Amino acid sequence: MQTISIIGYGKMAKAIACGLNGKFRLEIIGRDKEKIEDFIQTNSLLNTTSFHSQKTIDIKDKILILAIKPYALEYFKYENQSRVVFNIMAGVSISRLQNVLSSKSYCRVMPNVASLVGSGLSVIYSDDMEVKRLASDIFDTLGSSIFVDKEEQINSAGAISGCGPAYLGLVAEALIDAGVREGLSLDISTKLVNGLFDGFSKLLQVKTPNEIRLDTTSPGGTTIDGIVELENSATRAAFINAVCAAHKKAKSLS
Repeated sequence: MQTISIIGYGKMAKAIACGLNGKFRLEIIGRDKEKIEDFIQTNSLLNTTSFHSQKTIDIKDKILILAIKPYALEYFKYENQSRVVFNIMAGVSISRLQNVLSSKSYCRVMPNVASLVGSGLSVIYSDDMEVKRLASDIFDTLGSSIFVDKEEQINSAGAISGCGPAYLGLVAEALIDAGVREGLSLDISTKLVNGLFDGFSKLLQVKTPNEIRLDTTSPGGTTIDGIVELENSATRAAFINAVCAAHKKAKSLS
């Protein structure tokens, strides 16, 4: 069983570690030994060891997943050369990584939190075919993956797939609140929205968003009145601007 070393024990590290649990031997690396041990026990991670370091990490021949915040990258000193480093930090370019640690290969990856339930979407960039195959072996176990042709496209894609769950979370909350406002119980409204998202995701596999909208919108019906309100509130522009803002922030971190 291949060993993968994850540096970090935050929310994204949890999503990845839980997704890979039992499929790879894991090593969790970080600054706080107690937090690492709690991370492993809380998430019932199998075949997992921990490595605690205040500053120096020996990365010789390791398969690394960097799951730390961008500002923490330079906290550690990385000794020797890793086999490959999968960088999931938003906005951190390969050129910046090369100035911090040595690796035979570098790969940018932007997963999302749905990896926790095996339905993640990982956007991947590498110019090395062997690394691409390894990336597929690892990140397809978390759901599915998409390869982009240029490194700069990672930031654009991440602003949608990486940040998107938060945007859709706002939509779900708003729809649940709307149901409560219109007299439904919180429980019923939540179940309706859960079912709505589940069914919509399946429809997207066979229809375009525009086709779904047209199928739902009858002339003079209830749906078109709701769409008019959304358009009056510039809902489309708000989502486009959110993606643009996230992309701009990611570029500033590189």
